[in-house]
Amino acid sequence: MPKLSRDSAPQHQEAGPVVDLRGELDGYTVSFTSLLEDIDATPLLKGLPDDRCQCPHWGLCPQGQDDRSVRRP
Repeated sequence: MPKLSRDSAPQHQEAGPVVDLRGELDGYTVSFTSLLEDIDATPLLKGLPDDRCQCPHWGLCPQGQDDRSVRRP
């Protein structure tokens, strides 16, 4: 069974207060995203249908509180 963890993720990207670790598992992109400070992404999504990200997201929020909408296919 394929595995991916924060420690084994082959791609690492830092963009200001966001750290993204990612890799591929059986055709799916898996990412571990950490926000180092509170971020309001509303302006980034403005103009999309319903002003929301249209990508399907599956996931967990292991630390803190996730108050964004998550759309499941």
